[in-house]
Amino acid sequence: MFAKLQYLASLLLIGCPLIWAGQPTLHVAAPQLRQPIPQQELHAQGQGTAVIFIGGFGDEISGIIPHMLRYLPPLSKRECRAYYHWHAGCPQSVDDGATTLARHIEDYRRYNPAADVVIIGHSMGASMALRTAHLLRREDGRLFLITLDPADRSYTPQRPPAVIWWGNAYVVNSQSNHDYIAQLGGRWNKCQGADNNIRFDGRDADEAGLLYIHDNAFSLMMSRGLGRHPSLNDLLKQQLRKEGQDSPEDAKSTPKLPPRPINTR
Repeated sequence: MFAKLQYLASLLLIGCPLIWAGQPTLHVAAPQLRQPIPQQELHAQGQGTAVIFIGGFGDEISGIIPHMLRYLPPLSKRECRAYYHWHAGCPQSVDDGATTLARHIEDYRRYNPAADVVIIGHSMGASMALRTAHLLRREDGRLFLITLDPADRSYTPQRPPAVIWWGNAYVVNSQSNHDYIAQLGGRWNKCQGADNNIRFDGRDADEAGLLYIHDNAFSLMMSRGLGRHPSLNDLLKQQLRKEGQDSPEDAKSTPKLPPRPINTR
């Protein structure tokens, strides 16, 4: 069932014009099915801070989170990055996917008992991140969670005991006609268990001049709302620096938001 829905979503995402409110319309001449972006699983032999990115529904076609993985500045001097789909390769059961990812994190920690783990999830990927965090133990190491406009009508968000810090960003008053996907999925908006909730208004623009929308996950992570508040990236790095963890980036530097790729929905 999930596989059929993903296929239909891929047709929709590729075949429709990409329309950003207040931005030029980008037309696709004809539907062209692309090969799904493969997962880049966390290897147990990696070293340093483990930064795990989890895409939302259809992300393996649209490439929203791989775009973030490519452009997000390093969070520590040594880190190991990984990319998972919202089901972690188990589309028949999201819970099975969470179990798979939790096992990969546990294997990583056996080789790196002092390593921090950061999970960044977007949309349905945020639900996957939360489900995974509930399967991990606090005593095994520091776990940080970022949820970017999370959506999952079938799951009620509750703070996982293993999480040291949880940052959440969400969009209201979206001006994009593509946000109906998130609305249908069931947006969580403000999460009561999060340490920081950042609200972005879809009628406003980020530092790069693009309106805040569900699919602009990189901006939800990096934007400071034109200087009105710290970004989730700033807040995360502040938490990582506690207890002696260092970060190569100065949180006070101006974030640089790269241009959006044409192939995102």
